[in-house]
Amino acid sequence: MGWSPEAIDIIDEDQGQSALSAVHRHGFQHLAAEVAAREVGIVLMLEASRLARCGSDWHRLIEICSITRTLIADELAVYDPREPNDRLLLGVKGTLSEAELMTLRTRLYEGRWNKARKGQLARSVPIGYVVDEQGQWAKDPDRQVQARIEYVFALFRRLGVARQVVRVLRDEQLTLPVRLWGGPGHGQLVWKEASAGIVMRLLRNPTYAGVYVYGEWAYDGLDRHPNTGKARPHVRAPEHWPVCLQAHHAGYLTWEAYLANRQRLRQNGFGMMTRGAPRDGAALLQGLVWCGRCGARMGVNTYSARERRKPSYICNRQYHEGAAHTCQSMSAQPIDEVAVALFLEAMAPAQIALSLQVVDDLRAEKHALQQQWEQQLQQARYAAQLAQRQYDAVDPDNRLVAATLERRWNEQLQALQDLEQAYQKAQAEAHFTLTEAEQCDIQRLAHDLPTVWQAPGTTDRERKQLLRFLIAEVQLDGVATAGMIDIRVTWCSGAVTTRRIARLKVGAGAPRTDAHVIARLRDLAPTHPVAQIVEILNAEGLRSAHGRVLREHHVLYLARRHHIEVTTSARLRPKTVKDSH
Repeated sequence: MGWSPEAIDIIDEDQGQSALSAVHRHGFQHLAAEVAAREVGIVLMLEASRLARCGSDWHRLIEICSITRTLIADELAVYDPREPNDRLLLGVKGTLSEAELMTLRTRLYEGRWNKARKGQLARSVPIGYVVDEQGQWAKDPDRQVQARIEYVFALFRRLGVARQVVRVLRDEQLTLPVRLWGGPGHGQLVWKEASAGIVMRLLRNPTYAGVYVYGEWAYDGLDRHPNTGKARPHVRAPEHWPVCLQAHHAGYLTWEAYLANRQRLRQNGFGMMTRGAPRDGAALLQGLVWCGRCGARMGVNTYSARERRKPSYICNRQYHEGAAHTCQSMSAQPIDEVAVALFLEAMAPAQIALSLQVVDDLRAEKHALQQQWEQQLQQARYAAQLAQRQYDAVDPDNRLVAATLERRWNEQLQALQDLEQAYQKAQAEAHFTLTEAEQCDIQRLAHDLPTVWQAPGTTDRERKQLLRFLIAEVQLDGVATAGMIDIRVTWCSGAVTTRRIARLKVGAGAPRTDAHVIARLRDLAPTHPVAQIVEILNAEGLRSAHGRVLREHHVLYLARRHHIEVTTSARLRPKTVKDSH
């Protein structure tokens, strides 16, 4: 058209981006800036929709072109924005372009939702499902995949914490099925080591409950990403999902079980309104304690191991909001003792049925674990046999291919050998069957739940899990009545039990010197000075309240505390060591 290449500036950096808004279109912003700077004589475009599909952006560009005397041209004509007819025609083109976009978006939007409401909108199926010839979702025909997914849900139902599920799978050397995404092996099924991401995707996906869901995320047009301009997603609660078709396909668990798992995962998070997962620590009511004064969740105040102090429950909400002091604080030990006593009392009538159920559950768990190992071994044997058949089918003279297949065969044989050795080790450690003696021991212990509770092998985390099976929350009020703590236990059934206990006095839990040390001090005080008393007591193996070697200041403190007359090494006359205070 007569222009030199240097005089033409091609702007194509907005390709692939929506013309609905110019906020994130750097090419359009560059064009508007060049036109405003009077650096452009004419703007060439294929059609109006290529510049903008937003009326405000389109008319703003026309106004700038009118002021700077810049022409606009498309494949049909050249327009001068200063001419009324051209200005009107450009305005109509911009309006039609915007209306066309709205029509296209409305049709696509309604069509997508119409198919989703019927459960026919194509979506990527998670691991454990395949799409058959009729387009219906069905369980993966690989029974090992089905059994492994069911085993993960059974583990979470028993353990209640996703991280513990991952640890059990890794300890048992059980891998999880995963489909590759992208690359040359796209869609291929592989087995990977268990990870938190894989387990969480299994537990959070409603597809495994036999439900077709669409609209799990809500998008707000006013909240957009600063770089891409796309609307930010926000998670919807299950009761607000626009499309939720139950019994759409065969599920691995029920809808109620999925909602229970989802609620448990939410409660495992450590937040202001969640209990948090059971963890190690002597405070057995961690996550269950609420303040009876302000209604806030009470935290656990722990101390270093050197201090040898029991943890306490503390309410800090008012302090964090600017109050001069905390709401209340109290030692955890006496409160835990009350809760444990109530728990054991409530469990007493069910111990007989519990003993029988425990044996059945253990037998089922061991059988499921053995089944997982056998399926994993069967899959490894098949992979080794397949590699052997591929090696046997190749021409031996074609060494380039035969060498590769031979290497794959050796790798599969080595993997099978390692797996068989691990299986033999698991058999020796896990004992996939219960002996008669073990069954009798389990039933005996189940009849005596207090013994199991106090057993050294029972961890604090396991005790907390047991308490959460029956106790929903515990409210504490240690301020309403001076020197007393009101305890209100709410059970999972909705019943309420109240107790009142006395507060521990200051120093009640402090270490105490053994009574034998005090008695020996009384015997030696009339005839020996302090220095000799210290030597005699240490020679007899007696120690202080903290288990340390006795020194003179220890003996002087004990004498003052118990009103014992002792003779110091510096003076020969006896004297009674009295409290200087």
